Amino acid sequence: MSTDVSIIGNWEPQKAPTLPTSYSQFRWAVLAAACLAVVAFQVSVMSYSPLLGEIAANLGVSLAQTVNLMSFFMLSAAISFFVAGPFCDRYGVAATITVSAVLSAIPATSLDGIGHSYAAVVFIRILQGGAVGFATTSLAPLVLKWFPQQQRGLALGIAGSCNPLGAIIGVLAAPVLFRSFGDWQRAVALLSIFGWITLLFSLVVFRLAKSRAPMTSFAQRESATTDVFKKAMQSPFTWVGVLATFAVNWIMQPAFGLSPSYFAEPKPVGLGFGPLVAGQLMSVVQIGAIVGPIAGGLLLDKVFKGKARGVLSIAFLLSFTYCALQFGSVYNSSLRLLIFLVLSGAGIGMLFPLIQSLINESYDRHIVGRMNGVWLGFGAFGGAAGLFANSIALKNTGNYTLSINIISAAAVVGLLLCALPLARPRTS
Repeated sequence: MSTDVSIIGNWEPQKAPTLPTSYSQFRWAVLAAACLAVVAFQVSVMSYSPLLGEIAANLGVSLAQTVNLMSFFMLSAAISFFVAGPFCDRYGVAATITVSAVLSAIPATSLDGIGHSYAAVVFIRILQGGAVGFATTSLAPLVLKWFPQQQRGLALGIAGSCNPLGAIIGVLAAPVLFRSFGDWQRAVALLSIFGWITLLFSLVVFRLAKSRAPMTSFAQRESATTDVFKKAMQSPFTWVGVLATFAVNWIMQPAFGLSPSYFAEPKPVGLGFGPLVAGQLMSVVQIGAIVGPIAGGLLLDKVFKGKARGVLSIAFLLSFTYCALQFGSVYNSSLRLLIFLVLSGAGIGMLFPLIQSLINESYDRHIVGRMNGVWLGFGAFGGAAGLFANSIALKNTGNYTLSINIISAAAVVGLLLCALPLARPRTS
């Protein structure tokens, strides 16, 4: 075990002498399996969003109860990180991604048969939420094992770009299928095809990957791994990281969740663009969120040489530009509005992959899965807290100005947390 200790102001990846000297090109197929898992769970969660009214009418419940189906999903997703992290460390990336694919495929498929009561749909949503933790937690260990140092940022960026890609597919495809079949259960069940494709592809790829995996000598006793994990949990660095991840979720969930309404609602509540234009503006944000993680990964690999702090600071700064959307000089100019939508979308999209890059370079590789579970699990509650705080702000003020400022303040908090001079855990 290394005796070097660095500070957050100089995060450097630790190089172990037993790293493999060559990596198979098959690593891109392995990454594709993880990317498909991310797309599958995003399609699963977002396919409900444009159908909330139809779901409420079909199940005979209020719209508020239908909205809670999203809350059940988010709660399950948050809890799943704590399960998926240790699972990934113990059973490996292949098993973890396979579980995620199963949870994206089977529950959605079952909707067409058993999803005709509110209680049944709640149960299905809880199962679907588990796919999030298993897919997301697998990304950092996968990249750490299969990719050389100079490509890890790009690999995590590509995987991160699949989050908005899957969300776009779910939001656009669900209404089309509903209009075709007139049945929301059938529409959502058909979108389970992404989960089944992921499952089939993963089973084939990971079977072929066994003979192509990079050879390393990182075997470690379970007792030693437990000691390393305990030390990591006692480190202030870990809990600052958890707070930073909490801020990331506080930014991301409200920004993506409330922006369509802000764009669509009539003045003085929103900007008064209407639903059609609001959808187009959100597409611009999502494009930024797709491009941002890839650009951030390239910056991390090529310019910052694996030092995540600098790029993460840039991501928080770009996320802060979301505050510009409240000013007339921005939203009354098509060009300025387009620029700030792309900038803020790119910044928000970069945050998660960079958080995972930071976890990769800061911990012993035997506990990377568990530390992803800790950071992302506790951090996930930031999304719920952010949505709650912003809903109260909207209710009390009657417009979105305070909500936008709350999101921007979270970006400032994240930026400040990046600058704290704390010793990080030792790595092997």
